[in-house]
Amino acid sequence: MEILSFVAAIAVGFVILSWSADRLIEVASTLASRLGMSILTIGMTIVAFGTSAPELLVSSVAALDGSAGIAIGNALGSNIINIGLVLALCGVIYPLVVSRRIITRELPLLGLVVAFSLALMLDGDLSQTDGFILAGALVAYCYYLARHSGGDSEDDEEVVILSISTARAVVESLVLLALLMGSSKLLVWGASELARSFGISEVIIGLTVIAFGTSLPEMAAALASARKGLFDLVMATVIGSNIFNLLGVLAFPGILSGGLKIDSLVIQRDGLAMAGLTAALAIIVVSSLSMGNTDKASGSTLSLRRAACSYIPRYKSAILLACFAGYMTILGISALA
Repeated sequence: MEILSFVAAIAVGFVILSWSADRLIEVASTLASRLGMSILTIGMTIVAFGTSAPELLVSSVAALDGSAGIAIGNALGSNIINIGLVLALCGVIYPLVVSRRIITRELPLLGLVVAFSLALMLDGDLSQTDGFILAGALVAYCYYLARHSGGDSEDDEEVVILSISTARAVVESLVLLALLMGSSKLLVWGASELARSFGISEVIIGLTVIAFGTSLPEMAAALASARKGLFDLVMATVIGSNIFNLLGVLAFPGILSGGLKIDSLVIQRDGLAMAGLTAALAIIVVSSLSMGNTDKASGSTLSLRRAACSYIPRYKSAILLACFAGYMTILGISALA
């Protein structure tokens, strides 16, 4: 009966998650238009922060309960999954187009945040002071987003605007984010209980089962965006979520618990995997730069605004997916050891 309840929770969670993510993209796009914000900015704020709320809640509760492995593993594991699975899977199904702003601003910023957060954890301790430093960096990041919230996204021309008021768009966005969090929590609950029944370690659970479960909102939102051709929203959701995971999801558990001890293996294996995938993404984006004006994915002619964007072919996204599969294999071996 317990196994059946876990399966039922996963099935219901997936259905709610898929529907709410698809609707959220349309509502967020409408809200961006109403407020004069670009799709990219909405993706890096409302969608990215909202879909990262499960990671924040799970890691905070885990830290307060003394489960440092789950708290840290969830944050790092979610970032690894966002790039190696979420973004890579989107890119394999729908060849991605990366805009100039992401190439020149957001991607370098993500690399800086990854290096900064890992530097704070190198001593094997995420102290309360470290938590406050990360939280301060999060405030600075939000200020940066507020200063660059203009409509400069290439995807803005392709947005479908719903015939709803701004007030309804705001309320519906909040409701949909709540549905995303609730459905992901349902999935995490079922998966976590199954994993624990097999005696899997706390860190491995945080890096895999819980990280995957709390990354489901990002996956659903990214796939829905890619299906609608809103590639800026795909990249913005992943990059914004990863930045929030490091500056917010790591910060609040450290602050609330008074400090977290970090296993050296987490830094050497999982921290380097996160940094490696981030670097691989940057290399793939830069190596795919095109000065032409032809979309190689669809063969259509693009406007001059899209010249010098990066067009990522499916095989390069498949490379990221293969790297993620290799990392998961290493985790599997560690779990069995």
